[in-house]
Amino acid sequence: MAHQYSGGFEKIGRFCARHAVAVVLVWLGAAAAVNIAWPQLEAVANQYSVSPMPSPELSPALAAMQDMATSFGQPGMENSIVVVMQNDNGFDSDAQARYRALAQRLKDDHQHITFVQDLLDDPRTNIMPAARNRVMSADGKVWMLVAGVRGDIGSPDAARSFRYAENIVDQTFSGSTVKARITGMAGLMGDMTSIGIKELPIVGGVTVVLMGLILFMVFRSPFTALLPLMVMGVTLAVARGVVAGLANWQLIPISTVSSGLMMAVLMGASVNYTVFMVGRYHERLRAGEPPADALAHACGSMSRVILAAAATVAIANAAQLTARLTFLSAVGPSTCIAVAFAFLVATTLLPAVLTLAAKRNLAIAGPDRTRRLWHRAGVIVTSRTAAVFATSLVLLSALAASVALIRPSFDMMSSLPADAPSAEGMKLLSKSFSADAAMPQFVLVKSGNDMRTPAGLADLDNVAAHIAQLPGVTKVLGITRPDGNKLTQATLAWQMGFMGSQMDRMRGKFESELQPQLDQMVKIGDVVSAMARDLNLNPQQLMRLQQSANQAMTTAQQMQDQLNRYQSLIDSMQKSPQVLDQLAAAGPSLDAMFDAAYRALDMAAPTREALNASQICSDTPECVQLREQLNILTRLRNERLPGQLDNLRSLLTSIGGNGAPATVSTTAQLNQIRSALGQLPGFIHQYQVMNGYMRQLQALGIGPNGIGMMRDIGPRIREMNQQMQDSMSAMTQAAAFLQTISKDAGGPTASGFYFPAAAIQNPDFQSAASIFLGDNGRIALYMVQSDYDPYGPEAMALSRQVAAAANAALPNTTLSDGAVSVGGFPAINADLQDAFNKDFAEIIVVALLIVFVVMCLLLRSIVAPIYLLLTVVLTYVSALGLGVLVFQEILHQQIQWAIPAMTFIMIVAVGADYNMLFISRLREESTRNMRLGIIRTVAATGSVITSAGLIFASALMGMMAGSIPQMQQMGFIIGVGILLDTFIVRTLMVPALAKAFGKLSWWPSRTA
Repeated sequence: MAHQYSGGFEKIGRFCARHAVAVVLVWLGAAAAVNIAWPQLEAVANQYSVSPMPSPELSPALAAMQDMATSFGQPGMENSIVVVMQNDNGFDSDAQARYRALAQRLKDDHQHITFVQDLLDDPRTNIMPAARNRVMSADGKVWMLVAGVRGDIGSPDAARSFRYAENIVDQTFSGSTVKARITGMAGLMGDMTSIGIKELPIVGGVTVVLMGLILFMVFRSPFTALLPLMVMGVTLAVARGVVAGLANWQLIPISTVSSGLMMAVLMGASVNYTVFMVGRYHERLRAGEPPADALAHACGSMSRVILAAAATVAIANAAQLTARLTFLSAVGPSTCIAVAFAFLVATTLLPAVLTLAAKRNLAIAGPDRTRRLWHRAGVIVTSRTAAVFATSLVLLSALAASVALIRPSFDMMSSLPADAPSAEGMKLLSKSFSADAAMPQFVLVKSGNDMRTPAGLADLDNVAAHIAQLPGVTKVLGITRPDGNKLTQATLAWQMGFMGSQMDRMRGKFESELQPQLDQMVKIGDVVSAMARDLNLNPQQLMRLQQSANQAMTTAQQMQDQLNRYQSLIDSMQKSPQVLDQLAAAGPSLDAMFDAAYRALDMAAPTREALNASQICSDTPECVQLREQLNILTRLRNERLPGQLDNLRSLLTSIGGNGAPATVSTTAQLNQIRSALGQLPGFIHQYQVMNGYMRQLQALGIGPNGIGMMRDIGPRIREMNQQMQDSMSAMTQAAAFLQTISKDAGGPTASGFYFPAAAIQNPDFQSAASIFLGDNGRIALYMVQSDYDPYGPEAMALSRQVAAAANAALPNTTLSDGAVSVGGFPAINADLQDAFNKDFAEIIVVALLIVFVVMCLLLRSIVAPIYLLLTVVLTYVSALGLGVLVFQEILHQQIQWAIPAMTFIMIVAVGADYNMLFISRLREESTRNMRLGIIRTVAATGSVITSAGLIFASALMGMMAGSIPQMQQMGFIIGVGILLDTFIVRTLMVPALAKAFGKLSWWPSRTA
């Protein structure tokens, strides 16, 4: 027993007893000082609470979100709120006005809000209606607005920004029929923080009441029952103040969860250590020792056990500092500090208070009514060791087997009560939008080149196509799929279908318009061929005919132009002698004009004769009109024009002599000539029609040098017509073939994408591209929607599959040098899961190693610490299994992801406390006979350990008084674990193992 008793602690106990009043005042003063000097723990936790999410260094998904926020000018995208609005009257004028007011107020506050994504009023949604559908329900009764809040996820800055946004929303929609709630990442975090802070006093109050009731049942004395609570109160006041001060100086991390857990552990540990000390003190009093000696003996024998227990809990929790997740590492320092103060107060203040109480005959031991019961339990265990061990092992193993059913939840929504504003907002969203509308997954494709090219866009769509084929993916939205489907006009299937439709329309146009013209051409060709045979013209004749007709037309036109030029002069002949002089001077030029007129009319004669001789010309209306005009000119030439021109010529020579009479005759004759030539335009028009036909024939290669082919023009046109019909038939088949391919290749899994370079410069495309393309086209954004719960394991697994599918689409493309990253809440949760699994594995190893070392040092043994540690691990697994049965299988509430790690530390540490208390006493009692030592130890420690276990369990189960499921699960599992350790492991299994191992338990020590 000498190795167990500490003379140093006995001296400390006697010192505190001699200076009891001073010790009490020092502790009371310290409690007051730290609470006056520093803010309250709740306020500090609210201001400096660490984020439950991983850092960007641990989460590539979070880093991708930050990268996306920077590239698209939306800082804080990874920590955004979603304002959900619902109105039974729809998006009416009042709702629109309040919505715009809300958006503007948020945009104006740059201190708390980093960006506002107002898609309802964004002009780009006119180009892409699908973007508007993302924020407005189909019935128009639910809509949302996304905004980023300043600060990291779950940080105090983010919490303050969230509360500010919450106030704006409440003020904007006050008195309106619109129901507005804030949800999203920041909304969930904000509600969790505020609810946790508000419920700390409730949890503390319930815990104190439960412990007080159990203490009164154990000690059956009001003062003795209140004594642990008094010690706990002082410990709580000092520890809370110190932790708050250190956290306020940002020397240690803090969170709402860690502060709540610290208080629960502190209350349980403080009361436990008090019960340990009072239990040994009463035992010595029952043995007949005076209070001063009994107290000194209790301090000397129990302080070392309490130190080992406190060290186990403190160091095991400090081991969580190795965790890379700040949410886990924040639990360690505060709990470690709290347990250290629990030890100091229990070993200094408690002896002082017991000394003062003994002087007033308080806290005196009563009869031990349970010793006989525990003695009987020791006898049963030592006499039926195998059966007791097997029974306890089967029971614990059955509970432990349920751990295989655990499905850890990363659903933050399930961590909140159903009436939390963010939970209500998420329910509103889920009724009108897809499950992941507020928390989709994002894919970022980075390239060193501008992807705004036909090849770049095609390769981007190839990435989207790979993702779209994954099971569970419902839509992939991006620059090539603005509505979640392929950009129709850019798919090869659509382009083939469009070509087929165009060919089909060409065929229809040919049948309705071109075919009749071809039929007419066949007839004309037959006419031309017949004319060529009837006229029997050789190429030289035809060329002269055409040239003479052209010259005749030109000369006649010149003659008419001359007459028109002198018309005003002719009209003035009778009025002015000067005019006659001018006309006489113009005589030579007019004489030349008359000669040209004769030649023009003479050259028309061959054309007239050829047309008069053709029967085919009689069947052609244009040819008939031309022939009639030529006949009129011929009659003019032969009958009227020669006499008039001769008279005019002689009159002009005599103008200078007798003037006036000649003037009258000349004027009349010129007017008659001019009247005859007035018919020239109609003739020229008819000639031009026929000459046009000639030019068309020349275009076909049938000119004057190939006139012999004119006889074959009819058959050639017929052959051409047949070829056209054959081509149209082939075009019909090709159109049907392309349309069939378009239909078959137009499915969502079909490949093929082409976006013309000219379309990329389209202003509408440029505007739409600003939503999905950033950094001058070197970074592209796709949004992936699925039918999975965004908090579920399926969505987290999908984020890994999305990354793999996207990366598989990069090789051998223009994006081969690019990089893919996946962001969004499911991807962040997947990173969180990976980081947690690594941290949890390290925590298990470090904590077990620490507990094992402490046990070895206390017991100076290796064997007993090994089986004691194994029993503690079994206790933990059994408690966790029972928690899975109760919450997951019965209450249909999945276990939160952090629960296994947090409960492991507490169950292992507290369980090790009780085992160390039992085994250390066993070593004292088993110096001669192991069986007798076990019976005595069970009888001596049964009441103390059971009382301590009930009190600690009540302290942890008091956490169930709150409304946060995470705290409820944690309190239940730790509380159940302590009860299992108290009533099964420590009472049955450990004594059975000690009996089985016997003196070997103390190896390598030689004696007990």
